[in-house]
Amino acid sequence: MYLLSIISVILLTGMMCVISFGLDLSYVARLVDFPTVCLLLLFLIPLLISGGLLKDFNNAFRLGMGKKAAESLMELKRAKESVSLTIKIMLSLSVFVCAVQGIGVIYSMNDPWLLGPYFSMSLLSLVYGMGIALILLPLQARLNIKIQEFISEKE
Repeated sequence: MYLLSIISVILLTGMMCVISFGLDLSYVARLVDFPTVCLLLLFLIPLLISGGLLKDFNNAFRLGMGKKAAESLMELKRAKESVSLTIKIMLSLSVFVCAVQGIGVIYSMNDPWLLGPYFSMSLLSLVYGMGIALILLPLQARLNIKIQEFISEKE
């Protein structure tokens, strides 16, 4: 089911692009910016490590997708906390990266032809951060449900 939510977010984003840009794939290709994705991930991983939750974030997918049964309530709570922290980091980080890239937009104001591409590139970090947060929200909800089920089973 979780994979279905990821696929639906990707397909609906694609549909939004087709509605907004038409069937011209050159516009859709402009939404792909690997350096921004790498930058977001390069910030995310050390922040999860410093929070001591990188292993728990990896574990959250196994617990949330049902491939692994939880051994303890603490394991579930740590997985939920890691997903919650990741969502907060991605939202904050996407705004931070957009602001830093916005400085580049302001510096390029002497060349008006570059304003559009630079501005769209700076907004892509917001799109990616929000997209990752949208994908992680159902996982966080599933972990909440698993915590409640774990507590009710132990009673």
